[in-house]
Amino acid sequence: MALICDTSGIFALYDADDAHHEAIIAVVAAEPGPLFIPVILLAEIDYLLTVRLGIAAAIDFTDAVAQGEFTLVPLTTSDLARCRELMVEYRDLEIGLADATIVAAAERLGMPRLLPLDQRHFRTIKPGTFSHFVILPADARID
Repeated sequence: MALICDTSGIFALYDADDAHHEAIIAVVAAEPGPLFIPVILLAEIDYLLTVRLGIAAAIDFTDAVAQGEFTLVPLTTSDLARCRELMVEYRDLEIGLADATIVAAAERLGMPRLLPLDQRHFRTIKPGTFSHFVILPADARID
């Protein structure tokens, strides 16, 4: 099954010193499907990698995207409308456009499996097209 990745999951994948690095590596290794990234997250990922790990990490990530290691998910106008709905409905969470985009993409693509480290938003939000999100690595059962 495929995963929709959040910035935090991608960052932990690239940061060998991150406390979640090994768990993220294990999840990615166990996944037979592609890793999807909403295109709107690219700048956020690039910024975080550059500031915290250096330009070499950002270049490595850009190369990986360009070589097809990640599948980019475009933001549609319907996704943007859904993002607005989510941002209003869950105003108390202040989910923002980035996390709302992950939810909208997951709903549109029928993909409940996510790769975020910040679980709070994704545990609270009720998806419109399936019962709940599977949040990895938190929900993983990797032997």
